[in-house]
Amino acid sequence: MKQGIVVGVFVFIVLVLAGSIFVLSNDKKALKETIERKNGELEALTLKNEELSAVTGLQVTGEEVAFVEQAFRVYLNYDNDSYVTRFNELSNFVELDVLNKLKGASSLSPPVVAMKNEVEDVQIYLNPKEPHTFLVYTTTNYFLDGALVNHGSQLYEVSVLKSEEQFILGEFKVIGNMTEVDGV
Repeated sequence: MKQGIVVGVFVFIVLVLAGSIFVLSNDKKALKETIERKNGELEALTLKNEELSAVTGLQVTGEEVAFVEQAFRVYLNYDNDSYVTRFNELSNFVELDVLNKLKGASSLSPPVVAMKNEVEDVQIYLNPKEPHTFLVYTTTNYFLDGALVNHGSQLYEVSVLKSEEQFILGEFKVIGNMTEVDGV
């Protein structure tokens, strides 16, 4: 009888161990499948992150875009009184060599006729391949003696640098001017 109890306990222990091994084997298989699925998800997320980092890695902020728009409004909003003095304010937005080029492209004195240049719209487009480089499309109205004589658009390429926690335009290229022609 003792032998029967010992054999019964031994059989019970063997069955418990076999059951445990079977359960552990199934758990191990389930864990392998979960790990493989998670690795696949991780690879997909890594690829997506690499795609997004091409643009988001540029770390362009709303402040930077607002800075570019403000610089163009300072540069392109002027009249006889502010024609020359706008460059003093613009010096806070552009590097010295850029400022000198912009001054050199303008007259050193305001026109004698009453005039006004007014920004209607500034649209800013990020170049995702060159960090902190933008295409800026502006629409302006030019008035002489109070009459609108030119409604046109200009396209620029600018690059923004950050110097001592302050933005500054380090490159400023005029890509083209477009003027609307009535009837065409």
